[in-house]
Amino acid sequence: MSIFKNSSIISYDAINNKPTTTDSLGHGTALASILIAPANKQTVHGVSPKVKLFDVKVLNDKGGGDVDDVINGINWSIKQDVDIINLSFGFQKYDKRLKHAIDKAIENNIVVIASAGNTLGLSTDYPAKYQNVISVSSVDKNLKRDKFAAKGKVDFVVPGVQVPVLTPLGKLETVNGTSFATAYVTGIVSNILSKNPKLERQDVLKILKSTARDLVKMRSMVTG
Repeated sequence: MSIFKNSSIISYDAINNKPTTTDSLGHGTALASILIAPANKQTVHGVSPKVKLFDVKVLNDKGGGDVDDVINGINWSIKQDVDIINLSFGFQKYDKRLKHAIDKAIENNIVVIASAGNTLGLSTDYPAKYQNVISVSSVDKNLKRDKFAAKGKVDFVVPGVQVPVLTPLGKLETVNGTSFATAYVTGIVSNILSKNPKLERQDVLKILKSTARDLVKMRSMVTG
């Protein structure tokens, strides 16, 4: 992630078990730009640009993922004593080993945030579907649900349609999906914890709920 050379980033490739990563797909870079991109000519500015980012690669260059690699990445993150784990991907099937790894993270007071999934309005993906994981879905600028976004176990929705991000070459592009909506919530949680690092996970969740707006009411305000 050379375009973020002035940011604090620690990398780990959970697939190949090595301390460097490459992002041929651009998915991780796009997420990172939402979180930490400094002010730039492309008008992309990170939600939490001063956060220390742990860049953990668990998806292959085609965007596919293996549960074992995800578990490896989660366990590595726990050892690094991270405060937040952002999981911008999903699986359709329940996996007790993945659930165990996530429960272990939560027991260590880590806030786990996951994308609901781009399931064309079908059920929320795992791990967002697990209890105690903050699940995030996406809406457009009119606060309407993204037609590709999941329904079901959804805790929060944020913009996830035509989101401006940076590519690995530093160019601007727009993307859609709950993955990118999730990164916004991760940035918000990061800012909450930066002001009060001693907050417990449940306290963070209470703040998110107290500052969120009711989607139905907000939609009526927009549509008139």
